[in-house]
Amino acid sequence: MGCKNICYRYKAERIFGVPRYESGHKRCSICEVFLEWDGRHCPCCGYMLRTKPKEGKSRQKMLVKSVKRI
Repeated sequence: MGCKNICYRYKAERIFGVPRYESGHKRCSICEVFLEWDGRHCPCCGYMLRTKPKEGKSRQKMLVKSVKRI
């Protein structure tokens, strides 16, 4: 399955100063777009959405915040 352009209806607007994943946005790797969507799968292609950054500074920040909560 590929992108059917349905996901662009749910495209997330960037909030400057707040990381995307912390503001509740999810990313579809197939459609290559950030979504404001409550489900676990992309409404367009059906693939599972990413809810955490893969690598880099954003991932380190999220890991530190999750450890502080515990």
